[in-house]
Amino acid sequence: MIWIAIAIQLILSAGLLWATWQIWTLRKSLKATVRTVDGWTEVCQNGLDVSSPNIEIARGGVGSLRRQYQTLQIQLERIRKLLSVLGRGVSFLGSRWQQDRQGSSNSLSNRSSGSRSSGSKQNVKRRK
Repeated sequence: MIWIAIAIQLILSAGLLWATWQIWTLRKSLKATVRTVDGWTEVCQNGLDVSSPNIEIARGGVGSLRRQYQTLQIQLERIRKLLSVLGRGVSFLGSRWQQDRQGSSNSLSNRSSGSRSSGSKQNVKRRK
């Protein structure tokens, strides 16, 4: 009976020794992982400390470029409106010039023939 108790004690001791060894190796690997992560954190923090002023400079540049872009958009819209008005004016003046030219040629032909218009419609090009 004593031999059974000693055998059980030896088996339990061997199992606990194995479990302790596993925990000890896990602890070593966790310490190495913590050191690695701490190193990465420090490197990242150093990189961010150096790049913070550069990021702020870039943000300021982007902001000024956005303001310039908005100003240019406003100017572009004004130019489009001006060109539209000029195009309409040129179209209007062109049609008036054609009407005046056709009217003067009709009046000359009417004077030369000595009679009024026979009521036929004039062939006028219309712009859309």
